[in-house]
Amino acid sequence: MTTQDKQQIGQRLLELVALLDYPTAEIAELCGFSFEKLENCYVRLFINDLGGVSAPPFAGCYVEKEDRLNFMSRFSGFCREAGIEIDASFPPDYIPMMVEVLVLLLSVEGSEADVRSLVSSFYQRWPRLFAETLKEHDKTGLYADAGKELCRIIEELPDILIFNAAT
Repeated sequence: MTTQDKQQIGQRLLELVALLDYPTAEIAELCGFSFEKLENCYVRLFINDLGGVSAPPFAGCYVEKEDRLNFMSRFSGFCREAGIEIDASFPPDYIPMMVEVLVLLLSVEGSEADVRSLVSSFYQRWPRLFAETLKEHDKTGLYADAGKELCRIIEELPDILIFNAAT
């Protein structure tokens, strides 16, 4: 995989998780929605809805085999060992931040093994469950489509890296 390929994948991942930022009127217009509709959908999905948040933007909420605190602790430890400082103003399992860590590792030359290890350790279950949750609850389709593509890229990444390492 060339450096340019990695940059393109990284850029696309960052574009997708940028949608998890609070929407703006410009984003709503670009996506063909009224700001009010997109804002209401965003709040209901990621901040507050009757009965709780519909699609929490935290990977640990979608991890079944271990508790969220353990997941966050292990991810933080991985980042420390890799020399990556994560933003302490968010929980370590905040999905945009986790994707930023992945993109950062992708940008390091010769990091294919580290990226495969990161994906197999921390990105196995939550991307699909997050995408499925968005599909179920997103009335606009915007977030569901972004979640689906995010999931596809993360799931394909280890195979792409292995294939390109072998060629």
